[in-house]
Amino acid sequence: MADKPRGLLRGPKFNGKHTTLIAPAHAVVELLRDDSRVTKIVIGIIKPRRGNGQGIKVVTIEAGLRLMVSGPSSVQQFYAYTADPDGVKSALEQLFGGQGA
Repeated sequence: MADKPRGLLRGPKFNGKHTTLIAPAHAVVELLRDDSRVTKIVIGIIKPRRGNGQGIKVVTIEAGLRLMVSGPSSVQQFYAYTADPDGVKSALEQLFGGQGA
């Protein structure tokens, strides 16, 4: 599994037992952690997948955003609680250059 930068998953926005991140998710979690519009980040499970592309899929839900981050051999789901899902979604689109967000 990918090593996470020290202290990345610390703070009041995180809770739960899942603390492992796939490599492409590090930048996403860092952006969500530093965004004042995001109140909580829930890190989901990692599932294996076939394929070799990387990307992100962002879906607006009632509480904020559901994010699916794809890596070369796995996909990981996240939830970001926010009152401004469109603003956070546009910040993610800037991070990924408009690919998949």
